[in-house]
Amino acid sequence: MAEEFAREGVLRRSRGLPLVWLLPLTAALIAVWLLYREFTQGDIRVTILFPSGEGLVKGKTPVKYSGVDIGVVRDFRLVPNAEELGGADGVLAEVDFNRSAEYLLVEGSRFWLVKPEFSITGVSGLEALVSGNYIAVEPGSGERQREFVALAEPPAHVRGEGLRVVVKAPRLGSLNRGSPVYYRQLQVGQVENYHLSKDDTRVEIDLFIRREYAHLVHRGSRFWNSSGLSIEGDISGVTVNMESLAALVAGGVSFYTPESQRHSPLAVDGNEFKLYESFAEADAGIPVTLNFDRGVSVTPGSTQVLYQGIKVGEVSSVKASRNMNGMEVTVLMDPITDELLSENTRFWIAPPTLDIASGLSDLLKGNRIEVDLRRGQRSRRTFDALASPPPRDPRAPGLHLRLTARTTGSLQRGASVYYRRIPVGTVQGMKLSGDGERVEVFVVIEPRYAYLVNNRTRFWNISGLRASASFGGVEVEADSLMSLVRGGVAFGSPPGAQESAGPARSGDTFHLYSSREAALEEGVTIHIALSDASGLKEGSPIRYKGVQVGEITRLRLGRELESVRATAKLYHRAEHFARAGTRFWVVSPQIDIDKVENLDTLISGRYLALEPGGGEVQLEFIALAEPPTPGLADTMMRPGLTVILDAPRRGSLAPGSPVYYRQVQVGEVTGFALGELADRVYIYVYIEPRYRTLVREHTVFWNASGVDVNFGLMSGLNVHTESARALLAGGVAFATPEGPNMGREVESGSHYPLYPEAKPEWLRWSPKIELYGSTEPAK
Repeated sequence: MAEEFAREGVLRRSRGLPLVWLLPLTAALIAVWLLYREFTQGDIRVTILFPSGEGLVKGKTPVKYSGVDIGVVRDFRLVPNAEELGGADGVLAEVDFNRSAEYLLVEGSRFWLVKPEFSITGVSGLEALVSGNYIAVEPGSGERQREFVALAEPPAHVRGEGLRVVVKAPRLGSLNRGSPVYYRQLQVGQVENYHLSKDDTRVEIDLFIRREYAHLVHRGSRFWNSSGLSIEGDISGVTVNMESLAALVAGGVSFYTPESQRHSPLAVDGNEFKLYESFAEADAGIPVTLNFDRGVSVTPGSTQVLYQGIKVGEVSSVKASRNMNGMEVTVLMDPITDELLSENTRFWIAPPTLDIASGLSDLLKGNRIEVDLRRGQRSRRTFDALASPPPRDPRAPGLHLRLTARTTGSLQRGASVYYRRIPVGTVQGMKLSGDGERVEVFVVIEPRYAYLVNNRTRFWNISGLRASASFGGVEVEADSLMSLVRGGVAFGSPPGAQESAGPARSGDTFHLYSSREAALEEGVTIHIALSDASGLKEGSPIRYKGVQVGEITRLRLGRELESVRATAKLYHRAEHFARAGTRFWVVSPQIDIDKVENLDTLISGRYLALEPGGGEVQLEFIALAEPPTPGLADTMMRPGLTVILDAPRRGSLAPGSPVYYRQVQVGEVTGFALGELADRVYIYVYIEPRYRTLVREHTVFWNASGVDVNFGLMSGLNVHTESARALLAGGVAFATPEGPNMGREVESGSHYPLYPEAKPEWLRWSPKIELYGSTEPAK
């Protein structure tokens, strides 16, 4: 058994790779495969040096080309004093690119950071607002490259085929990269770039014209700056003009080839042109001849041609017409108006207007030429121009109305139309009617306010100042400063008209009233015959108890030329005065020795006063020569006491003469009349209610007019008068005996004799009589 365990072992050789190596080998193969895949299909790490890392985010900021993400920023680090940036600090970004974008990573490729930018020339990088900043690339065409330096700004080069020319200007103005290039208002290219010339005296601007429009540029073409802003300085200061909103935002360059240069060679890449300040300076405008039938004030090189406020031309020369019967004005029109210079186009002279918004600038610029550009069948270059603006301009959008009036006051073309003091329209112009009797005023209401006008709307003139003056003061009213300078029109509608009345339509005619009261007070029209209308005028008021209830609308001589026929309107609230028995008279200032009245009419003017009647409706009246005086019946109807004094003569007594008791005025003389047999004069005396108890059966009256003078050697000079007023206006005094001699109270209508003077004992009477309601001291 021992021998069997002592036998030698058997050595056998392996026939292949041991299994223990299989695992490392597999790992090696995988590693090789991964290396191959990484080399052939993996990302490409590239470094890009940026002057600023603003907006770069690790792992997020992509690299885009043709709208597709081709890489992403993996990391970045600061690079101080970078030589590539002229020693400035920079940011080195490590970017992984897709293998498919390897062909872009060559010499000449340019990278820049795209971020949203807002400027006066426009908005760029707007998509970055949503997606965030990203890196854009413009491919080059050299050898493979893995290190790049980013551009500080996007490249100005415009991709695509086209014509590239250079225009030179003394200054850049509002042009910028991307500013459009126009031909007849059609954008045909854009500004690529700009830079100073080698001698630093000019700015060279690179223009790109798209290929399909390159044939429009000839060697004889003229380029001018059509940017929206032009700044001019004059005596009024600096004026900033805006040609159009689009041009204001984008700036721009326009070009045009004059007829004489149409056969010049076509421009080629690199051709240089001069950039003029305007089309007029470029002499690229369309020459148009305007024939005026009279001399007009225009200045070559200064007077502008405007279309709806936009400059479309400029006067280039002025001379007398061949027949010396007018002027021949040559203007250079903007080429954009070429197709609109037809037989339907009109030119006219527009005088300067004073506008608060523009200050004195328009006045200093003088006249301007306005044009109504319209398409037509035939192109024209010669026009018969108007020496004044046309009364209406149908081009203006809105509701066009015609107002008629006898006069327009200080109303001017361009004045505003107001509704509740808000300007809602404009006065376009005015002209005499065909028969010359009226003035036609053409207004246009802005479209958004057209609904305010209906067929019951009333228009009135608010031009100038409206003043009312009296001894109580002067009131001056004006709707606005502009209405004071240029006049104005206002309108309104009666209550409920907005809902019930139909809307107004363009072409409708309305009456233009002289005032708001005349427009909105419907009233009734009456006619008054006047013996003399001195001091009255159209618009003079009609008043009752000091309140205006109407106005005179027209004054004409009567058919026999012996009277004046006044047409007047009583306002709606005073229509009941148009009745039989109503009396009218002219109120005028009176300055006599016995009275002074109506002095306020010296300032405010004369007017018609009325006293209402109670008869049937009546529209024809005859005015009184003097204010009516109350009769005895009228006086006796008043509360108080009315007595009748019998006198041989009236003397200096007159209605209004005072009546005194112990030198205190207690009444007045209201009138007088001859007695039934004409042997005496009845003088009506009115005693105020609280003093009526002073008049008794045995009361005596005497004439207190004038002055009583007594002179004696022993008594000396004695002068007596009731009052200074009685001295001028006359007066009556009375006295009542004492005690039972006074008698009982009397009724109105009692007669008393009027003595020429008082006896001395009358002046000593001092009865004690209680007054009615004597709560306040007599004045």
